Amino acid sequence: MAEPAIILIPDISGFTDFTSTTEIDHAAHIITELLELIVESNQTEFTVAEIEGDAVLFYRKGDPIQREQLVEQCLTMFANFHRKLMVIERDTVCQCGACQSATNLTLKFVAHYGDIKEIKVAQWVKATGVDMIIAHRLLKNDVDSNEYILMTKPCCDAVGHVDANPELQWSKSRQTYDAIGDVDYEFSVLSNYRAQIPPPPPRPSFVVDKGDDNLEMVINAPHAAVYQTLINVDKRPEWLAGVDSINREMTSERIGMRHNCVFMGMVLINTAMHRHFGEDHALYSEHVEMPDIGVTLMLHYDVYPQDGGSTRLNCNVNWMDAALPEESKQGMLDAQITNLELLKDVCENNPA
Repeated sequence: MAEPAIILIPDISGFTDFTSTTEIDHAAHIITELLELIVESNQTEFTVAEIEGDAVLFYRKGDPIQREQLVEQCLTMFANFHRKLMVIERDTVCQCGACQSATNLTLKFVAHYGDIKEIKVAQWVKATGVDMIIAHRLLKNDVDSNEYILMTKPCCDAVGHVDANPELQWSKSRQTYDAIGDVDYEFSVLSNYRAQIPPPPPRPSFVVDKGDDNLEMVINAPHAAVYQTLINVDKRPEWLAGVDSINREMTSERIGMRHNCVFMGMVLINTAMHRHFGEDHALYSEHVEMPDIGVTLMLHYDVYPQDGGSTRLNCNVNWMDAALPEESKQGMLDAQITNLELLKDVCENNPA
């Protein structure tokens, strides 16, 4: 039996260009984070019907919420979305196209009111009906923006026509679709609202405190490729000798990200701490904990471009007062030399 419901679709704009022109793995990580954030920002008891690639399909049965609540729900999702993008921009250590262009993504909302029918497919419940089709068709419209709230006339009739938010300016329009006909709606562009979202606070300053042990080599590959291979956690097993597995947070590489490296049965907890990337120098710093032997150290990787397109890589080890015998430290340094030789081979033959 069909039931009346508000249908709400937050849709990530720029998704197609984002995935077609950038690195697919990091694009997928970022889009997944954003979609999860939209779902977590649901404060008005909407039901998630589906995740549709670049959008979330919500619906809410029962008495309609008031317009002010619906608008505020959209603005909460919108603000959280852009705060997350600003955090990604602030914290990324990655130079790939996905991580560097994520802030070009934005969010629009289509809200409609009509009849839906819930059907069960295996263990999933899906919502169907003509009004679901109308809501999806409205994602393609003539609004000259990629960030807005659009409410159809049936939705406005259900939730109310008076908006108390002075920051939003509403306009009326109409769209004509084959087999559907005319659909009247109101919309408010969110560009001005977006401009007022405060940026996240800066990260605490990081002091690059180096130790006395340095390992250095020349790699016959551009410094950008060496840096990118170095910070790419998924490629670590290719150049870390003896690594059994890598367990990582499913985000793109950024400051504060942790991954656990299982090395000959021993767990190493690695945390990205600092990065700098420039045309004449790049630096990546990583904190490494070895709880099984009570050792904590810091690795600093300096990457310098050289004439002829090669790169000079310096790996500095700060033992952070680790109470280790000199022979144990030398054994770890010898193992790191082996790792850097493998890194050189990967960069020269199969870079990130």
